[in-house]
Amino acid sequence: MVSSLVLRVTLPPLPGSPAEMAGADTAVSEQLIGLARATSDHAFNATIWDVLVDPEFQGQGLGKALVEQMVRSLLRRDISNITLFADSKVLDFYRQMGFEADPEGIKGMFWYPKF
Repeated sequence: MVSSLVLRVTLPPLPGSPAEMAGADTAVSEQLIGLARATSDHAFNATIWDVLVDPEFQGQGLGKALVEQMVRSLLRRDISNITLFADSKVLDFYRQMGFEADPEGIKGMFWYPKF
């Protein structure tokens, strides 16, 4: 499951562009500025893996909007156990949205190939 934010800007067409040559008064430009990605078992559990916002657009609440949209989308699918892995620098960001450290103290474990 992926949620994304796309910035849509309407500008005058660039001189010589196909839009200008077609006589258009405006041209629409789209740029992906953020996304959030989660995986789910489609029954009970989901994990949010990535929340990304273009640095040029950070500090405007877009990351928060992506996380809230992802959580709402999962809850609509009756997925109520939502986890995430977070870098220590962004723990407060997630705490402000209601996420908390695992109350049972369960620690994640990882397997790495030994080549």
